[in-house]
Amino acid sequence: MNTETKIDNEEMLSLAMDIGKSMIKCGAEINRVEETVIRICYAYGMKQTDIFSVISMMFATTVDENGKTYTQTRRVMSYSNNLARLEKLNSLSRKICASPCDIEEARKELDEINYEKTPFHVTALLGNMIAAGAFAIFFGGTILDSAASFLIAVVVYLMNTMIKARGMNKLFYTALSSAVAGTLAFVFVKIGFGNNPDLIMIGDIMLIIPGLMLINSVREMLCGDVMSGLLRLLEAIIIAASIACGFAVPILFFGRLGW
Repeated sequence: MNTETKIDNEEMLSLAMDIGKSMIKCGAEINRVEETVIRICYAYGMKQTDIFSVISMMFATTVDENGKTYTQTRRVMSYSNNLARLEKLNSLSRKICASPCDIEEARKELDEINYEKTPFHVTALLGNMIAAGAFAIFFGGTILDSAASFLIAVVVYLMNTMIKARGMNKLFYTALSSAVAGTLAFVFVKIGFGNNPDLIMIGDIMLIIPGLMLINSVREMLCGDVMSGLLRLLEAIIIAASIACGFAVPILFFGRLGW
């Protein structure tokens, strides 16, 4: 970086915080987010940076070479797993740390990453379908059970993609997806396209279980971020409960009908 270039420290900290916030929204670990913000601040000449983050909030204070203090916060309202976008954010942060560029240039690249439309991934859809069908077989289902679970996975994937894009509450769309998948399982068995609704549902349940969130929660607690890890663990438990409630509705309803 040219030493004669004037850097607005408030803008620099704002850029670092926005990169950190975007990383949290993509599912990054808290210690990775904190390290990224600290490294960016040091790259632009800050003498000291302290940051505290959880999955819903970020606080950072940095001190320049003249002893002036800058403090900013960020509120994270929603987050999910988007590893492709996270990789681009990691590349941007590494680029900044290797050769600090103009703030406006880095901000433009960050905006391009954040506002890039997520394409419809056929491979992701096929992966969900194959996984659902395979799990139905794995837990003792028949070929028809596997085929039914395979087809229902399309509905689950499309619902999660479209509802999530509208920013709806995660617990709501998880419970709704579970209820729809459970209902379709009973309908498929009723029309003869399947034998065991419970095994069909098990195949599709595996698609929405928050396994990655649970793993990250344990990882963060082992890395010392106990508060963030506990919050992720609690959220994973609540989401698992919403999945159970969603599948319980069609089970109770169709059970009363004798299906």
